[in-house]
Amino acid sequence: MSPIKNTGRLLAHSILASALLLPTLLHAADKITLRYAVWDRNQLPAEQEIAKRFEQANPDIKIEIELTPSAQYFVKLDSAAAGGVAPDIFWINMPYFVQYAKNGIMEPLAPYIKDSSLKLDDVVASSVKAYQYDGQQMAIPRDVDSIAVWYNKKLFDQAGVSYPTSDWSWDDLKHKATALKSGLKDAAFPLVMDLSIDGQDSYMNLLFQNGNHIVPKDGQPTDIANDKSIWVYQQLQGMMKDGLMPSAQQMSEVKTENIFQSNRAAMVYAGSWLAAPFANNPLINDHIGVVMMPKIERQSGVAHSLAFAMSAKSAHKQAAWKYIAFMSSEASQAELAKVVIPANKTAAKVWAQQIQKVDVSPYIQTLEVTQAYPTAGTNTPKWQNMWIASLKKIFMGADAKQEMDKSVKKIARVMEQ
Repeated sequence: MSPIKNTGRLLAHSILASALLLPTLLHAADKITLRYAVWDRNQLPAEQEIAKRFEQANPDIKIEIELTPSAQYFVKLDSAAAGGVAPDIFWINMPYFVQYAKNGIMEPLAPYIKDSSLKLDDVVASSVKAYQYDGQQMAIPRDVDSIAVWYNKKLFDQAGVSYPTSDWSWDDLKHKATALKSGLKDAAFPLVMDLSIDGQDSYMNLLFQNGNHIVPKDGQPTDIANDKSIWVYQQLQGMMKDGLMPSAQQMSEVKTENIFQSNRAAMVYAGSWLAAPFANNPLINDHIGVVMMPKIERQSGVAHSLAFAMSAKSAHKQAAWKYIAFMSSEASQAELAKVVIPANKTAAKVWAQQIQKVDVSPYIQTLEVTQAYPTAGTNTPKWQNMWIASLKKIFMGADAKQEMDKSVKKIARVMEQ
């Protein structure tokens, strides 16, 4: 074969190969990469599984999950947003939500929701409302926490006290705690409750149950220093003084969950994030139960959640919404149920069903009466820290009314900023 003919054949093969390869190259060039920011390594396997399913159904979109430890997450996100390079999709929580919404970092989602099959009625109502700003839905709730009371049956039996039930009252709890103290003779604490941090699994619930709203509402200022709030603080002071709860000093030295899991507490207020650890602990799981928190003036409680937000600067908003809607579907939410309570109300029941050793359905029932974690203004962490500082003094013995009278005006000013 002549060199000329051979060259012609090679050229023909090259042209044919290029023609066959061209659609693949064009497809690769058109493929979208969505950056998705998260902060919890424990939830990464579920996130990766959901991303894998989405990519299989949408081969033109790649999901790039960016994991940042929670302590650095918002510092990194703030910097990225300021530089106009925020991830296409990111986790947002209630304390930081207003700041991000007010500064235009998040894309309003109403137009996307309107044209999709996503129904917000399927999502825990308190969380849906919490992520609204200026009448706009700015984020889609991803998961939710709730609080319940666990009890140790062995310690109740030892003290000759009947087990609590989900229809009990605050007075019932105090009567049981008093009887437990007498029957256990200081062998264990009747009740433990973490008072050292933001109160999500302790005093916030009591304030809501006593008819308070904590943050400014309907034109009314914060009520953290009114008579109903002072009553709550004094109740906790009194229970510590009477030995029904550990002192604030004792509680600063050990975690509530460790006391309960070592059979040294008859009752504990605990978040849903502790449900699986408690239920799977062979040292206690054959003699523990869980009920809804006791009612004071009403049944209520705190429900915090994370949500999916879309960057207002994303170059791929339609694709980003497509993934948010996919993650919000019942099937994807059921995948999340392996690690958290999904915000989808049907998938939330899957979370309870997967915890085998103990019936944890009170956590799901509680969601029907919860209120959103309280946030106000653009700097919730700042006013919270001011409030916590005052409460620490109260729980160490300071006069509740005097202390709150001194601090409430400063706290209120930050809430209104």
